[in-house]
Amino acid sequence: MKVYNEGLGSKAFDIINYTIMIVLCIVMLYPLLNTFAVSISDPTLVAQGKITWYPRGFDFNSYKFILQDKNILNAYMNTIEFLVIGTFLQLLLTSLFAYPLAINEFVFRKPLVFYVIITMVFSGGLIPHFLLIRDLHLFNTIWAIVLPVAMSAFNIIIFRTFFQDIPKELRESAYLDGANDLGILFRIYMPLSKPLLATFALFGAVMFWNMWFEPMIFLNDESSHPIQLLLRRMVIELKDDTSSGGLQRFLETYNLNTKNIRMASIIVTILPILFVYPLLQKHFVSGMMIGSVKG
Repeated sequence: MKVYNEGLGSKAFDIINYTIMIVLCIVMLYPLLNTFAVSISDPTLVAQGKITWYPRGFDFNSYKFILQDKNILNAYMNTIEFLVIGTFLQLLLTSLFAYPLAINEFVFRKPLVFYVIITMVFSGGLIPHFLLIRDLHLFNTIWAIVLPVAMSAFNIIIFRTFFQDIPKELRESAYLDGANDLGILFRIYMPLSKPLLATFALFGAVMFWNMWFEPMIFLNDESSHPIQLLLRRMVIELKDDTSSGGLQRFLETYNLNTKNIRMASIIVTILPILFVYPLLQKHFVSGMMIGSVKG
């Protein structure tokens, strides 16, 4: 009877668990499905609020409006440049800083850890950040975007924790074979840290892909703007089109409204990340478990 009750309780738990997961999936997927449906639906039905999770009356003119801008490809290339360089610097500099903090024999380990933790509590704020970028003559350069976020205190602590879990005997044996610390880091620690690197590469890629505030402040040249800032100007501000009447003429010609265009712009900006995430999902799941199990 006891075994029967335990089996029944396990089945009940599975049913409740699956039900909760299905509900959560629906709650999370509905906004995405609604956004896509609105972007390709008939503008009249969109204006009447009749679009839910599936499109009605297919209309792709909103995508035509977004892609007609000749600067769209250039903005995509700028975003990819920020993403690749910024993510690479994040992983490289964070690894270089976290490695000595994971070695107990390092003399300045505790003061540096204390310094890192302090930066998580206190920050200079936007005005000192702006003045620093100005004094370093980084305006209108990619370095104004990628250098300030090249190292994060949170990332450093996670990397340090992961490196500490790597057996120190590997490092000691490498020393006996004549390897130096850089060789140990890049030949032993980094290959063993693929889940960690993949996880934070994904975090960094999403951050740089969605970045628009910093480029708006530090990049005055519109030719260097990323995709998010370009679409913000097209959809929210619409300064150039409204001043010339181009937007109004386009909306009247194709019977569009701004909601179609806004939803289409969201789909255009999130599609690349949606394609990249499944490629890193295996490592992402492993990386999220870092530090959860201690021997």
